[in-house]
Amino acid sequence: MKKLSVFMVMAMFVILMASCGKVDYTSFIGTWGVERIDYYNIDYQGLPIPSTTVTYDFTPGDMQGGIDLVFREDKTGELRDRSRDTLYIPVKEEGVIVDTLTIICPDTTLVTRFTFSYNTSDKLLFMNMQTEHPYIYQMKVRFVDENTFVYENEYDNDYVEKARLVRYSTETRNALRGAKSSQIPPHPKSLFSNY
Repeated sequence: MKKLSVFMVMAMFVILMASCGKVDYTSFIGTWGVERIDYYNIDYQGLPIPSTTVTYDFTPGDMQGGIDLVFREDKTGELRDRSRDTLYIPVKEEGVIVDTLTIICPDTTLVTRFTFSYNTSDKLLFMNMQTEHPYIYQMKVRFVDENTFVYENEYDNDYVEKARLVRYSTETRNALRGAKSSQIPPHPKSLFSNY
């Protein structure tokens, strides 16, 4: 009987430990600010090539130059980008791009809506960006803690975007301009510089 009791206690402990820290789509709900973005190439084994790494630092919650992801409980969200200092807008005539309009130093926030889902077994976040040409991002996610996650997005063959995001509360929405802000050059098909 004593062995059975010890076995039951151990089984309950294992179940309790397995249920703690469970990550599902509700783990993303909230406003997340980008803290760091790395762009790099990977080799044939999928490992980063150090000489190709370029890093951009941001201040989460920066209202002047930050990038935020807002995840809602209904599995919708917004990408809010205030980091761009130049916008390139195609000029179309009869459906054909004939020129590009350049706007320098825009004082604006670019908002892109998306829907999302999370595959708990594979730790994959899927984001369906609702743009002129809808695109679905598939990102490997690792939670550092309940308020920090890192994702890796192979946005092209052997090209990776890796970002660290921090959840911040609504009280910091009026934060002053942070000390760190970066202008990211275009990386077509990446999440944070797909322009």
